[in-house]
Amino acid sequence: MKLSTFNLFLLILYALVCVGIGLWSSRGKRDDDYLIAGRKIRLFGFVSSVVASYIGGAALVAYSAYVYKFGISAIAVFLGTSLGFLFFIPYALKLRKISTEKQFLTLSDWFYFKFNKKTGVVSALILLVVYFGMLLNQFIAGSSILASISGWNYETALIISSSIIVVYLFFGGFKSVIKTDAFQYIIMFVLFVLLAYVLIKDDKGITPSLIDFSEMNISMTIAFIAFGILIIFQSAEYWQRVYAARDEKVVKRGFIGSAVLVLITGLAITVVGLSAHYHAPGILPRNAFAEGLKVMVSGKFLGIALVLLFAAIMSSADTIIFVLASSLAKDYIAHFSKKEVTPHNLKIQTKIFVVLFSLIGFLLAFYFRNIIQVILFITGVGFTIIPAAIISFHIKITNQAALASFLSGVGYVAILMLSDQLVPELSIASIVVATVFLIIFQLIYRKKTPVEPLNEMNTDS
Repeated sequence: MKLSTFNLFLLILYALVCVGIGLWSSRGKRDDDYLIAGRKIRLFGFVSSVVASYIGGAALVAYSAYVYKFGISAIAVFLGTSLGFLFFIPYALKLRKISTEKQFLTLSDWFYFKFNKKTGVVSALILLVVYFGMLLNQFIAGSSILASISGWNYETALIISSSIIVVYLFFGGFKSVIKTDAFQYIIMFVLFVLLAYVLIKDDKGITPSLIDFSEMNISMTIAFIAFGILIIFQSAEYWQRVYAARDEKVVKRGFIGSAVLVLITGLAITVVGLSAHYHAPGILPRNAFAEGLKVMVSGKFLGIALVLLFAAIMSSADTIIFVLASSLAKDYIAHFSKKEVTPHNLKIQTKIFVVLFSLIGFLLAFYFRNIIQVILFITGVGFTIIPAAIISFHIKITNQAALASFLSGVGYVAILMLSDQLVPELSIASIVVATVFLIIFQLIYRKKTPVEPLNEMNTDS
């Protein structure tokens, strides 16, 4: 395909608005605004940021591929995530109260708070690996789709998307992440509605088979739901939104709103994947979203599809880059520095790491373009922190038990990789290994653990 002048104009306009938001967010702001948006995010910013960071280029590729391969069962991923947001609310309310008092910035701040420095460092290393893999996937997947739809080559799509992100992140920081996420989700939501209109009007891809639930695989549906629920507890971006929220009401209502919007957006992505499933047989699953759009959208609506993809790519990639940059500044340098680290120093260091991670992610995505093994690896590694993260809200876990849980899960994934057994079913089993080691070492090092009931986790709620 060739881009028309109008389509190119739409892309340039969208990119300029994002950069403008970043520059505007940087004017006359305090260091705390750059690092955590001043902890004053309101409901709309919270919801749009959570949903926009969830729906990225990698998500479009991965979930469309699941839909293409497994059919309607894959919508259970979005159902699971919606349930996960609701399930996370009581934990988030307690987290919001503690994080305000302790000035948390990262997910690992919770592990530093609950355990010792060694455990906090290991958790930060795990998340560093996971989020760097996510960034790589985001750049590869998003640029691949963009190239497929636009007619650009992969390298051009990668350069354009990564350059825009680093500019507005460098100047605006976390506040620009929230503001651009809100703008990007509005764009995505409107464009998904327009695509639905085109789909219905032109009768492309709408057949009874698209909503035939008789083909749902029960075991795959259950697995997808479980994955969607659990992933919330290892997703540092959602923890950061909790820290940045204005109050507990924003957190509670924000996750309820996010649960609803994730389902709606997931349904739109599912329709695209199913269109490819039934109308473009024989393609590679990773190409399902691009092929599904081609089935649904004629050439005159190409600009709409391209802006949607740009919004999806940047709304997740900027979040991931900021998670990585703030983690390196806070979880390593701040905790190991012998001098007092001020918010201003953290801001400067985070800016430097924003540029560094953007550059490294760009270079690796430029030369390495196979995302399947990366996804399996980071999923397995990331799931190792979930047992300790959840259980630490309920009982006092020993440092040894938490550390053993982390290391056993990572070791298990490493063994799978070395033995060439890194498949989806075995990869996510790292959570089982981590749980078993957590229980064993907890029993060894602490015979009695005071229980903190979940319904007492936040008396204000």
